[in-house]
Amino acid sequence: MIVVGVTKAVSDRFGKGGIADCMIWFNGFPFLDNKEEHTFGVPVSQVMTSSMTLLSASGLELRNVEKIVDENKFQGFPIVEDHASKTLLGYIGRTELRYAVDRAKRDQTAPPHAKCFFSPSATRPAITPSTVSPAISFDTIDATFSQMSVDFSKFIDPTPLTVHPRLPLETVMELFKKMGPRVILVEYHGRLTGLVTVKDCLKYQFKVEAQENPRDDARLERGQERLWELLRQAAGWVELHRVTGS
Repeated sequence: MIVVGVTKAVSDRFGKGGIADCMIWFNGFPFLDNKEEHTFGVPVSQVMTSSMTLLSASGLELRNVEKIVDENKFQGFPIVEDHASKTLLGYIGRTELRYAVDRAKRDQTAPPHAKCFFSPSATRPAITPSTVSPAISFDTIDATFSQMSVDFSKFIDPTPLTVHPRLPLETVMELFKKMGPRVILVEYHGRLTGLVTVKDCLKYQFKVEAQENPRDDARLERGQERLWELLRQAAGWVELHRVTGS
């Protein structure tokens, strides 16, 4: 009963929701509460991330793709026609891309300079060890290897979830709650302009809440000191009754 009472007092004083809700918030997990309603009045373009790591549909070498995966911790990468136009063609998750790279190196014995293609329209016939081809001499081996390509198009999602830059942030948060995507891409007339994740939404939410309800650190510290004093008194009371009861 004491534990329940203390937990209830702490929850009422320092937060809202149950113990599980507080632990989710304390650990920084990207979770949007369905019970909370927010009205921000801003488009998703103010929250989205514009600086992205993009993969061109063609032209990247296998070693470059592997380097991108190793040096970035993103959960996925948008596929564009080229970096200049940023015409969106699809999206590939980090796990799928890592699997595709490892499989190409293992099964196809693809060399590091093999060309990677992420779009079916840009894919060339891949040369694999099982492909029937004329005998290769030492004079033509370099030319043959330079033509080798790897098809990654079957690993991409050609129809990722996309929204317009002017779509209200509240609607985007509802999409995250009801559909549960890892990321939502923001495009305008087929051109990728950014992406947004649950963490981006939560960062903006916390920022707005901090501005609306500025925290009084001195008052918070005094409240914490009173709380710890009550806990010490409760612990002393429990210890006293345990000793006298024995």
